[in-house]
Amino acid sequence: MLELLFKSESNLLKHRGVPLLKEREDFLVRKQSEGCQTRELQILASLLLETVNILSLKDKDKSIITLDEILEKSSLFRNQKQIKFFISTTINWLNEIGRLDLRYCDHNLLFNHFSTICHYRIRYITYPMYHERLSYLNYMQSLGMSFNRLREHAEMQLHIIDELGISEKKIIHQHVLDKTIIRLAAYNSLKWMKTFKAVSIKWLSFIGILERSQEQLPRDNDLIIEYINWSKSMKGLSDITLKGRHSRINDFSFFIQDKTDLAHLNISVIDEYIQYRHNAGCCKRTLSLLTTNIREYVKFLNFKGICDICVEGIRHPKEYSLSTLPSAPSWDIVEKLLSFYDISTKVGKRNTAILALLSIYGLRTSEVTRLKLRDIDWDKRQLCFYHVKNGHVQSLPLSPYVYNLLIDYIVNGRDNKRKVEEVFMTTFMPYKSLTRSCIYKIVSDAYKGLKIPINIKHIGGHSLRHACASNLINNGVSLKEIGDILGHRLQDTTRIYSKIDITNLRKVSQIEWEVML
Repeated sequence: MLELLFKSESNLLKHRGVPLLKEREDFLVRKQSEGCQTRELQILASLLLETVNILSLKDKDKSIITLDEILEKSSLFRNQKQIKFFISTTINWLNEIGRLDLRYCDHNLLFNHFSTICHYRIRYITYPMYHERLSYLNYMQSLGMSFNRLREHAEMQLHIIDELGISEKKIIHQHVLDKTIIRLAAYNSLKWMKTFKAVSIKWLSFIGILERSQEQLPRDNDLIIEYINWSKSMKGLSDITLKGRHSRINDFSFFIQDKTDLAHLNISVIDEYIQYRHNAGCCKRTLSLLTTNIREYVKFLNFKGICDICVEGIRHPKEYSLSTLPSAPSWDIVEKLLSFYDISTKVGKRNTAILALLSIYGLRTSEVTRLKLRDIDWDKRQLCFYHVKNGHVQSLPLSPYVYNLLIDYIVNGRDNKRKVEEVFMTTFMPYKSLTRSCIYKIVSDAYKGLKIPINIKHIGGHSLRHACASNLINNGVSLKEIGDILGHRLQDTTRIYSKIDITNLRKVSQIEWEVML
């Protein structure tokens, strides 16, 4: 083959005097069969000659040449075009003669599926943090991440290494990542930045090198936690109630810690905080809740002997019982909401089933998120769930409409291969049960999608609970039965719906009061 390419005897001697002559000629023959012209073959022959010399290859030596060695030697060439040509040709040839880094030829290696272009495949394999990058991607693949998302994450890992200067496994502080994100935001798109931030946090946390900024805690944090635990054990409050109370007491503690300590806490400081929250735009009901929580906390402090405040002096703004109307859409609107999502899609099947449980059974958002597969008795067609407020277990018969929606979702819309006990779960990675905020978005998106004026204060899941109660009372269901369905502990809680009992209110309006008087 070389005789056809080089007429000069000196050129022939130079090529023949270098190891791996047969291997080089076989490679050139194959390239000729693929359509390479004489000039191209001459360039290839000269490059292979340089490759043998640069990498110090020997006959009968079967040692493997790593990709890192090839990249290191490529720096001997003058420009980027020559470097790329050297790398691609050398890799193809070494792969053909069985001397190339085995990672490049491994079809089971995830990196090798992301690109067929030599340059990109080498980047994935030779960049720093090889094992750390690969272990994260394999884990995300095991969770069901799509191929396109995996490739996006793999590419973003390389950007993260470049921008953060990571060459080995070392701790990255949160503030360093935050500064990098701010710097990159000046010349990258918002979508790219969101992906960079998300992948950075997920990957660096997964491999255990991201040191997150510790959440700022109030000075009396230990005492607050003790109070929350005491409230749970002594008063039996639900986790959701305790979470809200913990947040409100934290805010109060942050406010007072620069003004006084708990031993010198007094009514005037508490009044100052309530006034501060009022000026911040809190409504009367919120202020009442804040005051009640603070009063309970102060009772606990008195019990512990930390302070001595007369709790009767901590008064919340006057609220009149049944002074408001339930904010609920009409049942016509509810029917439009139930037909908003396309039930031919997996997301539509799930979202419509959720809307039905909220509106037809009046479930709370948290009760929907906690609903498990074992809570549905398919033979008896019953729905069993826990009321989060009173902790009671309740069973209700499944209507044919809701029964069919749940069956359709679980059989045709739910990924039942995932080990998620809850009925409703996400349709994308990471697969997990829905949160309360997810339910809010499902309901609010449906409201907004109707594009018709809806005169209600809130467009979350609780509005459908009000709609359920309103529909029941206007169809002649008693307040006692409605309270039982909604899981109310006190009848006073249900009594507010009597104000929208149109049927009975109309009867009252038709009474001839003059005769009675």
